[in-house]
Amino acid sequence: MAKDNTDIWTMKGLKWSILVASCFFFACSQPASESKEEQLPTDSMTVVNGVERTELALLMRKMYDEMALVKDSIKEGFTVKTNFLNEFKRIQTAHATEPEKIDATYKAMADAFLINYELFESSQGEQAKAFNSMLQNCLVCHENKCPGPVKAIKKLRIKP
Repeated sequence: MAKDNTDIWTMKGLKWSILVASCFFFACSQPASESKEEQLPTDSMTVVNGVERTELALLMRKMYDEMALVKDSIKEGFTVKTNFLNEFKRIQTAHATEPEKIDATYKAMADAFLINYELFESSQGEQAKAFNSMLQNCLVCHENKCPGPVKAIKKLRIKP
């Protein structure tokens, strides 16, 4: 029987709130010249730790982080309800590091990911199976378009 997800999200929410508040306090206490992140005036680029990141790269990093939390909760036996669909839909329009790779194949894989994400969100049982199906879309796309994160994505799989 699945555990009630209220307790885990409340606990994690409290931990995240403390972490965010600490980061905010630290960031506000740094002189502006030491800021690790700055907006560039160029087309949707952000500098993070001295490395330029596009809108799509930042979105996918966030997607990875969110899915890591979801994986942990599912593994602990909690029923997970997320609501990231509207944000994740930006994979269809976000500015990419290599815009030439955003072709019909990429768009089809992005659409397939979003469909599988919706199936995951609506899954009543077998969340681990739905989660792994969604991740499979990520792997197929990254194996074909941008192989760097493949190893990290594979680590997100939930083993039966």
